[in-house]
Amino acid sequence: MSVRFPIFAITHIHTDASNGQASEMDAMISGALKAILGEDTRASWSECFTKVDRLVDLIQNRRHRPAIGIITVTDHMNVRSHQIPDALLRAAAQEPRLAASAEINTVEKDIDGVYRRAPEVLVYGGSDPVEGPYGPHYGLSQQIIDDIFANCRAPGLKQVRTSLVLGHCAALGLACALAHPFDGHFLSLEATLDLISQARYIETVNGGFPAVSTRILEDLISFQNRVVSGWRMSAQTVARYPLAKVLEERIVAQGRSMLHPWGGSDAHSHNFSRVVNRFLAFAPSPTAGDLFEAMLKKEVIDHLIDGTFSVQGRPGTSLSVVDDVVRIVLRNIWANRPHILDSPGHAWSIVTRAHKVVRGELGRRATRQDGLVQEAAVKIDFNQVLSSMRPPHRLDIHQARQLDQTDLPSPLVLPSYLLDAHHEAKHRSYEIN
Repeated sequence: MSVRFPIFAITHIHTDASNGQASEMDAMISGALKAILGEDTRASWSECFTKVDRLVDLIQNRRHRPAIGIITVTDHMNVRSHQIPDALLRAAAQEPRLAASAEINTVEKDIDGVYRRAPEVLVYGGSDPVEGPYGPHYGLSQQIIDDIFANCRAPGLKQVRTSLVLGHCAALGLACALAHPFDGHFLSLEATLDLISQARYIETVNGGFPAVSTRILEDLISFQNRVVSGWRMSAQTVARYPLAKVLEERIVAQGRSMLHPWGGSDAHSHNFSRVVNRFLAFAPSPTAGDLFEAMLKKEVIDHLIDGTFSVQGRPGTSLSVVDDVVRIVLRNIWANRPHILDSPGHAWSIVTRAHKVVRGELGRRATRQDGLVQEAAVKIDFNQVLSSMRPPHRLDIHQARQLDQTDLPSPLVLPSYLLDAHHEAKHRSYEIN
């Protein structure tokens, strides 16, 4: 057996390139600033102050604990703003453990035929370096990004469609993951579950969002992995939870993959390594391309068996989310001090207005998330569903061929703990050692 080296990878993090039109909150908060300071104000809002150089230092600082071996920079990108910054292209060309990746804002067709805001896609890159203005680098080139926004548009819209982005990545050999797919969007429960089911890597633990959806996502992963392996629900469970049956039928009919849990720091200001993915690499100092190759070249079942990836860190809490908001607001006050500190009243108005806008938007998303969670508990209670599932009969491969039925389960019957995203839940710690 080959020697494996545990590497901690930050696979969801932002820099100051996530500001301006790339930020979904920019229009709301910029409007608040203009209302207070006037239309001609030079004050601006930033949701992230992190420079690329700081992330390079994090990789190269071996005294940091845990030692970070790979970072994929995933700045916000949408139809208005999807340019890879020069600072990232330059740094990635010099540091092969740093990748120029993206978190792409998407829409998806809901069950009523209307396109709505959908989970974002973390598009990482392929196993080989791509050409850039400062030399080859790992991750995405500007041409790849432009092609995604040109070729993956939802019909009649400018925004890109989630399922098309996932398909585009699969066709081009680009590693990708769904970012916090129970948070920050407005799809129905059925459309959300179906979309998650189409991916391979699902961000179950996100450092910027509370853990309320983590267990549901882990249970969904366990459900799909069991279905792919031939496990089926009892007739009684099917009758009680028809949505679970619909999802099961789609998984089987479309030959969907097993799913793998994924973790994302999603840090905008500090505590960058609050959630990492531990990657068992074949070299002591792998490149970002080695991480992407591992995600792409092997089936999820292989990673589940040999433990190639594991999530380490804590999901966000209500307190940590408030802490993030307060830090960002205070940093903005400091950055804009030449424009606002001449009037203490203006400064206080900006603090209260910006805090209100950000908390209001986060509250709206939390309310939507709570609605999804509550609906899922009623329509597809995974505790009941998973407990009712039974494995397929063990079939000799020769017997399976003689029966010649395409819907036969795989002869390989994996133990349930290998199929469950949370099989170590009783023993694991979210703390990074």
